[in-house]
Amino acid sequence: MNKKLRNIRWVLFVLVFTIVGFRAINITVFNSERARNGVYGDGFSDKNTLSSAHYFLDSGFTQTSFLPVHDYFPGDTSYYKSIYTHYPPIPNILAGVYAVVFQSKSELVLRIVPILLSVFFFFFIFFVLNQLIKDEKKATIGAACLWLANYFICYADNLHQHLYGELLKWLYVYGLYLYHESGRTRNGLWALLLLIMVLEVNISFEQPVYLGIATLGFGWIYQKRVFSFTTITAAFMVFFGFALHMVQNAIYFNSMEEAITDMTRALTFRVTGADTVGYINTFHKYTWRDFWEIPFDWFNRMERYYVFPGWAMLVLLYLTKDQFKKDYSKLYQISWALFFASISWGLVMSQHAYFHGFTNKHFSIWYALTAGICLPIYWNKVRLVFASKPWLPKVGHGVLIAYSVGMFLSQQVWEVWLKLGLLFPKFGR
Repeated sequence: MNKKLRNIRWVLFVLVFTIVGFRAINITVFNSERARNGVYGDGFSDKNTLSSAHYFLDSGFTQTSFLPVHDYFPGDTSYYKSIYTHYPPIPNILAGVYAVVFQSKSELVLRIVPILLSVFFFFFIFFVLNQLIKDEKKATIGAACLWLANYFICYADNLHQHLYGELLKWLYVYGLYLYHESGRTRNGLWALLLLIMVLEVNISFEQPVYLGIATLGFGWIYQKRVFSFTTITAAFMVFFGFALHMVQNAIYFNSMEEAITDMTRALTFRVTGADTVGYINTFHKYTWRDFWEIPFDWFNRMERYYVFPGWAMLVLLYLTKDQFKKDYSKLYQISWALFFASISWGLVMSQHAYFHGFTNKHFSIWYALTAGICLPIYWNKVRLVFASKPWLPKVGHGVLIAYSVGMFLSQQVWEVWLKLGLLFPKFGR
């Protein structure tokens, strides 16, 4: 490995985890406001995961059939405990396990294990990109576009599903690549990927949709088939994982019929935004007119989620796509499979994606792969443009570069590193 690049990665590691550590110590789910919400985290779910940990430490896991317990803070009468049946329970169970092991209800103590996992995730992101691109410099560039941004920093100490789900998603996609590159002969690896699929279903309903589309995409790229042993067994494990959660709900309700009714109401609300029993849209009525805003949201949220802004990424991809396709023909196809996987949640669960900025995380692998390959290509093009005489192309590239640098400084350095990081809460929450 290149010693200079390795040293750069260690510097970035120290910088990133200094900010992560500061946020974990100083920004709690009770004082976070914007600092852990919107695109900057999922403080609402973190608070509910913390609530579950408190309840499990006090009362054990079996009284709620291991289901999440929301708003369990006995010392505060403004909270009213409820059992949540509509979301997978693994993150809440894990938080409960941490609480039991450490015998602590401290939010900071419960964030220790997620932060340690994020240390592994930090290096695994680079490892995967380096294995795919097979170029240390490009892999470092792609990884840095995630490490230095909201995507990594604001979720590295996450108590809920985001860190677990993203880590397993990267594991699955890398494993899927290895499995197909081996000619689908590594049966043990495929068995491990199927296990990851079951775990993902019980961590979050978001990731299995992504992984399912990615599996179909890889199947088409490598086999030119949509229906195969790979895709069928992956689909079966999604249903199996969901069935496990439904059985858990049925045990809690003492009725499978009631569990199905309960989940159907939640599904109707999340897909259409229509009011159903137990679900009322009090802030904004989601309609099919709002559905057409989702593609805009994908790239608009990228402005605040990653180092290189989303709209600039579209221009970058357009300017470099031919060279990308020429130099990395297989990865070019894979990048499109990952892009379609990235947008799938917005199409399948549009109400949820419309209201939750953190769903932009699904672009992470596509984004890092594209940035790692296309930014160096673009830089070479820019150098040629500025070495030539025509001034108009220089102006165009100058605007694009100024816009990209400005967004990085304002949305990541100022907002994430400083305002909602090292200087919190001096300039707002």
